[in-house]
Amino acid sequence: MRKPMMIVLTTLALAGTASGLAMAHGKGGDNDERQQRHQEKRLEHMSEKLGLSEEQRAQMKELMAAPADRKADRDEKRDLQRQIRELDTAAADYNQRLDGLIEQAQQQLGEQIRERQAKHQAMQNILTDEQETKLAEMIQKRMDKMEHHGRHGGERDKGW
Repeated sequence: MRKPMMIVLTTLALAGTASGLAMAHGKGGDNDERQQRHQEKRLEHMSEKLGLSEEQRAQMKELMAAPADRKADRDEKRDLQRQIRELDTAAADYNQRLDGLIEQAQQQLGEQIRERQAKHQAMQNILTDEQETKLAEMIQKRMDKMEHHGRHGGERDKGW
């Protein structure tokens, strides 16, 4: 039971680091500026599709702009992954050290989930019930489209 859990956590840590690196080294231009343009585009799309009022739009803009220290998160993930790679598998305390690193990874993931859920809850307080329903449909449609194209559990997983 422990070994599969370690494999899953290590995979999650690697995936998080890889996605963070990909975002940090994106195509041309300043990353912060590009992220801001992307947020504005998302907000415009959401405003149009959900029919947001000016007040809702302002609240959503504030929520989307809320500081999320992504760089610090990426650095922590990178450091944790480095520590896992550098573990001496022959050391007498290998399992204890690995367990400690697994606990750190679980804590980091828990914090990320809490932050995401807090934003989700704040968004629910801004949107009407109808807008929430419409947003859920939009998200589901996007997830279905990604599965159809082999992302996040689609066709690429066959044969593993």
